[in-house]
Amino acid sequence: MIFRIITFLLILCAGCRTAEQTAKMRAIADENKDVVVLSYLIRDYMRKNHTTNFTLRDILKGDTLGRIKNNFSELELGNWPNPWRGGYAVYFKFADRRNPDSIKLKEYETIPWEVKTKKLIGGNELQLIKKFDGEIHFYYPERFYQVRGIILKKLSANKTSL
Repeated sequence: MIFRIITFLLILCAGCRTAEQTAKMRAIADENKDVVVLSYLIRDYMRKNHTTNFTLRDILKGDTLGRIKNNFSELELGNWPNPWRGGYAVYFKFADRRNPDSIKLKEYETIPWEVKTKKLIGGNELQLIKKFDGEIHFYYPERFYQVRGIILKKLSANKTSL
């Protein structure tokens, strides 16, 4: 009897923690809808052209509605930092004229399962020097370049908005 109660309490605690994390991820993603749109544009480009060689200009050609044309200034493709999971990481910088508030997501543009923040963005020293604002993780082509997660740079205490 005592083991059933302990098991029930553990499941209850785990469920509450998951709900809290999901709410936190949704709040981060709602403030950065332009990054979600960028991730889907990159995924669609890689699927359509069967290549990982692209520039920001190539990606923005696929943005027929012009939702994010002024929101990003630089993209760089790299390998996913975790070799056990595999895939690609796209590092990006925000533009000075960024306006994420005017973006509405389409039906199929759902928020990825993993959206989080961290202090430093980059997989090696060269990327750390460039001071990227975030990264998007994609699976390999065998998994159809699915968006695995989005990581954004944590803001310092004196900054209030991205």
